[in-house]
Amino acid sequence: MHSALGKTSRWPRRLLFLSAIVVALASAAFFGIGWTASERAIHPAAAHYPKALADFPDLHPLPVSFESRTQIRIAAWFLPGERRATVVLSHGYGDNQVQMLPYADFLVRQGFTILTYDMRNRGGSGGDTVTFGGLESLDLVSAVDYLMTRPDVDHERIGALGLSLGAATSILAAAADARIKAVVDDSGFSDVPSAVASSFEHFIGLPPVLFAPLTMSIVRLRTGIDVKRIRPVDAIARIGPRPLLIVHCMNDQVVPPDNSERNFRAAREPKQFWRIPTGGHVEGLDVAGPEYQARVSRFFTESLR
Repeated sequence: MHSALGKTSRWPRRLLFLSAIVVALASAAFFGIGWTASERAIHPAAAHYPKALADFPDLHPLPVSFESRTQIRIAAWFLPGERRATVVLSHGYGDNQVQMLPYADFLVRQGFTILTYDMRNRGGSGGDTVTFGGLESLDLVSAVDYLMTRPDVDHERIGALGLSLGAATSILAAAADARIKAVVDDSGFSDVPSAVASSFEHFIGLPPVLFAPLTMSIVRLRTGIDVKRIRPVDAIARIGPRPLLIVHCMNDQVVPPDNSERNFRAAREPKQFWRIPTGGHVEGLDVAGPEYQARVSRFFTESLR
């Protein structure tokens, strides 16, 4: 009798023990997937492009480098133009400066001097991780530091154009550094949480509802940066009264156009918003070629007089 009762009482303890093991294994698996996702987030795969420097015969870049305020080395190309007015071009998340060659090409043909560069952890630049604008904005400010050392650059006529992460970075840098006199924000996000909510599955390959919050927490643990606090929408007003042009394709599913709508509402005058009716993420130059070139060139010509 007592033996039977003893065996019966041991079953709940065994079930609790087995349940604890299952929960522990599930938690470990969940955390492991989150860690893998954070690895993809801060170390995105290298990008490849259909065109290389050789496909742009009008471009004759001078390979340069400069020290970032974040104590890493940044690899860059300096492309002299007929004008000393200079535009810094910042590429997107997971990309490198080759992405910006088509933009450099039409701007150099319009006479502008151009600086492209590899963001941290991209191309030939140093840096251990991508930080979604947290440190990239300081690297862009450091690019301006470098331009200020060059006699062939007009230090009062420096502008910035960025794509996606590069656009958000340009907003943050210009908000902090009045030496940047004009900004083109092409498909930039308004804040990291919004960007993660819309683009997490596209870039990371996992459902955002389950893994995005955990991934961002692990990113903070690994980088020391709370990316949830990176909010260009809260900084963009500080760009005014310097001119701002926002460009966004209305079919963008990666960084939806409502990001730019929020940025535009928060920005001060003078500001413009060009809503391109077709095209996906950072496809404005592809779908609106001549008009894109004309609008952006005119914006910098008028803003960097």
